[in-house]
Amino acid sequence: MSERRIIPVSRLVGYVRSYLENDPVLTGVLVEGEISNLRQPYSGHWYFSLKDANASISCVMFASSNRNVRFPVRNGMKVVVRGNVSVYPAQGTLQLVVNAMRESGIGDLYRQLELLKQKLSAEGLFDSAHKKPLPLYPMDIALVTGNNTAAREDVLITFEKRWPIAKITEYPCPVQGMDAAPKIIEALKKADLGHHQLILLVRGGGSIEDLWCFNDENLGRTIYALNTPVITGIGHEIDFTIADFTADVRANTPTGAVEVSTPDIHEVHQALDNRLARMHAVVNRRLSLARGAYERCAAHPVMNYPERLISDQSMRLDYMRERLMKGADAVSYARSSFNDLASRLSHDMNAYTRQLHTDIIENRMRMNHALSTQLSSSHIRLDSAQKGLLDGAVRANEANRARIAKNSALLDAYSPLKVLGRGYSIVMHDEKSVRSIHDVNTGDEIELRLADGKLKAGVTEIEVTDEHR
Repeated sequence: MSERRIIPVSRLVGYVRSYLENDPVLTGVLVEGEISNLRQPYSGHWYFSLKDANASISCVMFASSNRNVRFPVRNGMKVVVRGNVSVYPAQGTLQLVVNAMRESGIGDLYRQLELLKQKLSAEGLFDSAHKKPLPLYPMDIALVTGNNTAAREDVLITFEKRWPIAKITEYPCPVQGMDAAPKIIEALKKADLGHHQLILLVRGGGSIEDLWCFNDENLGRTIYALNTPVITGIGHEIDFTIADFTADVRANTPTGAVEVSTPDIHEVHQALDNRLARMHAVVNRRLSLARGAYERCAAHPVMNYPERLISDQSMRLDYMRERLMKGADAVSYARSSFNDLASRLSHDMNAYTRQLHTDIIENRMRMNHALSTQLSSSHIRLDSAQKGLLDGAVRANEANRARIAKNSALLDAYSPLKVLGRGYSIVMHDEKSVRSIHDVNTGDEIELRLADGKLKAGVTEIEVTDEHR
């Protein structure tokens, strides 16, 4: 060992790198394989593995080269690349620096995934109509992920910063490997029976093989059948799995799943403060309007002199009372005149009828005595005259009755009895109507005529109203 010269690691790696890069066989080599563990950071460079059934090699394709690729690059794609074999000095690993790429076909895993996607899509498991709505402010959330993983820590830290008031119930399960899918299904079913508002299924990034358990058909069907809304945050933004397609919402990362599922508590506080301020402004504005209306009402003259509301009506009532009294007197006089007229008319009619009957008899007797020879013709003329007289008497009688009926209707229209029927009364003293307080004295007995009778009362007090003082 002492005969050998000791060299540093960097020199050894540099020698190997120089040897590989100067080998014409390893320069511009064409390699066919399946893309795996693809990463496309913001720098624009692509980092991936190229593999077949027996081996794998790390690859890098710088932005200056990959911008010429005219097709979308995904995990599972089978491609042919051209590049130079080299060594990555920082890790001392063999890598292929790719400067060109073309499609060669679809890898086996990618082909299986596409076939399963077509099958489940045809059954409607991906339809947006079946997606369940998310709660606006979830307070009870189930977390299904690996135990002691970086994704779990990121999710819990984001929950603590973003929505710390929610209750988080964890359902740990393996999230990688051949046996992971049944364990994930079991954890999801337990979470669904826990009556949570939301389920988060998350896992950090990895290769297509690492994430393949989330492409399990039974897992996709289980997520679709759950009663609780499910949000997935599996891998990175470029990673899509069957679980993502059947979930109600797909987030690009585990942290993104928290951001999709919950509001920011600081934004909620700010929104509440804004609404509270608007509510106070509205209440103050309404109070100001109400106060202004109150002040205007209080300043109105009617509020200071409320008697003005009834003064006009009181004066109108007194005027109508006076008219009523005058009308009652006029009706009383008209009724008395009518009774006299009816009495005279009845007496005149009876006298006229008796006189008429006497004249007829006398005429008949004279005619019978004087015209005995012309009895037949005299009887005819007499009957005709009698009929004419009777018809005239009947017409005169009907005219008198019509005039009496008209006067009765007028008398009834002006009758104070109708007014008395509406609750009014006529005050009488010494058979005269009382129109003023000066018509009676204290202690006088007065008579109140109502619609259905009379009342006797005594005057105990006389008060003069303000407007007649």
